[in-house]
Amino acid sequence: MNFDNIYTQIGHDLEKIGSGKETLMCFSKCSGNSQRISFVLGLELVRASFHEPLHLAKQEFLNYSKSEIQSTSHRVEGDVYYQKKLNWKAICFYNRSLLVGKDESLALTYANRSAVFYDTADWLHSLRDIQLSLDHGYPKHLECKLRERQGDCWLELGQVNQALISFNLARDLLMTLSTLQQKDKLGDLVLKLKQTKNKQKKAKKCGLPDNDKISSIKSIEQEIIKKRRSAPELHRARNPLLPSASASVELINTPDRGRCLVATEDIKIGETVIVEKAHASILLEEFKESHCHHCLHWTPGPVPCHKCSQVGFCSTQCRDEAWDSYHQYECGLTDFLCRTTRDVNTGQHGLLALRTVLKADRRLIIIANEQEKSPESYASQVFDSANYDTVHRLVDNSSQRSTTDIFRRAVMAVYLTSLIQIRDGKDRPDEVLATAVLRLLQSYPCNAHEISHMAIPVPSGFCSQSKSLQLQQIQSCEIGSAAFPVVSLMNHSCNPNVVHLCYGDVMVVKVIHRIARGEEILDNYGYHYATHEKRERQLKLCQQYYFRCRCQSCVEDWPLYRDTPKLTSRPDIADRITKDINNFKKLSCCYPEGSSQLEEAARLFIGHLDAMESDPSINLPVQEYNKAQEGLKLCLALLATLSPHLVF
Repeated sequence: MNFDNIYTQIGHDLEKIGSGKETLMCFSKCSGNSQRISFVLGLELVRASFHEPLHLAKQEFLNYSKSEIQSTSHRVEGDVYYQKKLNWKAICFYNRSLLVGKDESLALTYANRSAVFYDTADWLHSLRDIQLSLDHGYPKHLECKLRERQGDCWLELGQVNQALISFNLARDLLMTLSTLQQKDKLGDLVLKLKQTKNKQKKAKKCGLPDNDKISSIKSIEQEIIKKRRSAPELHRARNPLLPSASASVELINTPDRGRCLVATEDIKIGETVIVEKAHASILLEEFKESHCHHCLHWTPGPVPCHKCSQVGFCSTQCRDEAWDSYHQYECGLTDFLCRTTRDVNTGQHGLLALRTVLKADRRLIIIANEQEKSPESYASQVFDSANYDTVHRLVDNSSQRSTTDIFRRAVMAVYLTSLIQIRDGKDRPDEVLATAVLRLLQSYPCNAHEISHMAIPVPSGFCSQSKSLQLQQIQSCEIGSAAFPVVSLMNHSCNPNVVHLCYGDVMVVKVIHRIARGEEILDNYGYHYATHEKRERQLKLCQQYYFRCRCQSCVEDWPLYRDTPKLTSRPDIADRITKDINNFKKLSCCYPEGSSQLEEAARLFIGHLDAMESDPSINLPVQEYNKAQEGLKLCLALLATLSPHLVF
């Protein structure tokens, strides 16, 4: 039963007893979110409507467990695909086996998955899985083959000393076995040891280093993380009062625009002005087998939660961080929460609001509620994305919302908080937490951001080695949503001067139009003058964000792209842009390392944009400017996160 069904039933029950309008009238007199939550909690009819779904959730929570039978079934199916050399499908079934497995089942599946990673030349993931298999009690009589594979991986990585340790362990294990096959294997292993020792001697003569510090799971995972595409650095030093932004950006408060970000100096196209880690984020349900529940990065080999079978992580580090931060409160309820909010208006915002509150210290929530009553206490404070109060202070547009809308959100806040607290056996949800969820449920429709990655197709023979892909094969894909308090400070323009990109749960803001000192940093809320008629833009922005846009393209009523004039005054620039656009379309994109050609294409597009902005004879808008800007945006997106999960 999802929330819409529950809320519809509440409405029917209120109407049945003739108190629907009266209830809303009384609710409208509540002066703040705290009173609204208390009012909803005081409605016996609402509490009664929660009884059945909360009972079902409690039963699911009490009965959830790992399953050796399911784990074995998935592993066997993975083995079948591995034998057929369908590596990607094999990994998918091994991943499912691990999510539901425990004890020896985990050990066996980690070992089998390490073999696939070895065959696809993913030495680091293979090493990580080998160590996890050993940690979970891989059978001693089979360990020798695992140690040999471990040694082979170390050799491939140039870690000769580590390889010798693994090969020696494999030899010692083989010597305890008496079968003829093992004796033959022992001879092969002794030869491999001899060859490895020779490599060690040569390395010492040449003075080559052997890094002994990457043998633990944590250190191996750090090496894996280093190979990801990492977010770029800010183009200037950080603003001490706005740590996620560069010193070329400052936060001001204006009578007509409210809080906004402005440039403290001229900023060039292509510069990075904001790099912000999400305060809180959620992963869409359909990506739980391919992306990290915590950092939202794609991972070929997720690590399961110790207790539930509903989430996976890219590393033991993310798993442990998530547990300490919020997952300990939602463990075993994640699937139920997803079902409750699936296809529900504001459902994603509800999950994100709940996640935000679970991460926050209750004491800090109380402080934020008190400071809300005294706005002057915010003056000159550091606006740090990691602090709960920065999310709490985002505009919620409560005064613009209808009573019915706020009532629905209040009921959702109480219900979601009640679900989480069944773990503790509490009959009544914490009003402080529910109040915070309600505030965020009003704020996030205007302030939460979609997390999108560029997705590439994954054939059955997936390999971690470099692949060349045509741009037409790559698509933008929404994988989650997140709260970025600093990014949310940017106001809208139908002709924005920045674009934002995602690196996992980190958002990067880059300049795509020159920004002069004193000018505002302007984002786009999804309605661009080139693709949406002015009337549609104004209507949508008013409905969702409660403002009337007065940007240049609205005031001057700029035409759609198809009706925008072409650059006839400078045919030389127009011809070069057309040529570079055509060349760009022919480019291939390499995974996982990216393409130097993309960086060159981005440089060319920046040059074209600069040339047009510098020429006083060119009056915007012109089609060529749009083309160059869109080309730049696509280049930047392709240079950010690429996730191989688009199955075809």
